[in-house]
Amino acid sequence: MMGFHSALAECGRLKGRIGRGWQDEACEGAWPMLLDDIEIFTVISETKSLSQAAERLYMSRPGLSQKIANIEARYGTKLYVRTSTGVVPTAAGQIVTKFAKKIATLETALSAELAAVDEHFDSTIEVGMSMNDGVALLPALVKRFHDLHPDALVHLDAGYEPELMEKLKSGKLDFALLENQPLDDGISRETLGYKRLLFCAPDRPPYNSVPQPVKIETLLEWPMIIYEWNSGRHMVGNRHFRERYNLSLTDHNMVARFDTHEAMVNGAKAGLGWASIPECVAERYRNEPGLIWFKIDTDPMRYPVDLAWHTGRVISPLALEFKDFIRDNVPAGYFHGRG
Repeated sequence: MMGFHSALAECGRLKGRIGRGWQDEACEGAWPMLLDDIEIFTVISETKSLSQAAERLYMSRPGLSQKIANIEARYGTKLYVRTSTGVVPTAAGQIVTKFAKKIATLETALSAELAAVDEHFDSTIEVGMSMNDGVALLPALVKRFHDLHPDALVHLDAGYEPELMEKLKSGKLDFALLENQPLDDGISRETLGYKRLLFCAPDRPPYNSVPQPVKIETLLEWPMIIYEWNSGRHMVGNRHFRERYNLSLTDHNMVARFDTHEAMVNGAKAGLGWASIPECVAERYRNEPGLIWFKIDTDPMRYPVDLAWHTGRVISPLALEFKDFIRDNVPAGYFHGRG
């Protein structure tokens, strides 16, 4: 996008090339007397027809011709050549059209920025929301809390665990709903309950022809789609295999890393490999064509869902009330065990 000083420089170049009819005050004001003309130049460049341009501009054909004549008189040069098929810009007309388009772009950007001045959201509660259980749980709880507190403006800041932890520690969040037990200094947590990781694969051989539960050795051979590397899901799975089998996820046949579970499901459907999916996401794809859900020969892989907050942040009474409201209003049966 053309900056203000660049626009003035272009204005100066245009003055020098077009010449006699250009007045110094026009450049000094960054083309103030031509703002009404900008749309004329851009529309004519698109239609290449005075009749069509006049129709789009809601002007008469003679009125548009007179307007162009006035502009040409102001510049002191011919801007368009009339032909039997329309109008063609002269060399000077090409320069003016190019400059008009740049100014139109700047004007659009200015309008957007001015509109954004009034488009602000002064939240009263800042909540970090994990990408899976946070997304599944919190929106409905915000609705119920807002019914009790209509003045509460809740910002649900969605992100991955490492990102949310940094925001907690920097004081940008009142608290967060996370899917991995945070152990960082200064972070307190309360476990709401536990959810499972489920396993999906393409509905094709060899995945749909192996007896269940699938052996760990077989699972290691199959190509695996890994979730966002530093997520709670990754940490839970890694701990599970390390503690029980002295294996790391790096021992798996990893073929791709996708940073959303929707992408992982689509990757599995396409035949790329298998993936571990949080229960709250898997419920949306239970009957998805092209997928199978299988068990593996190990204990259920459960992960904690925690409320976490920084002990050094002063949390408003309303935010504290919302935190307690979340704990006390999780839908019955959502967790397999409560903290």
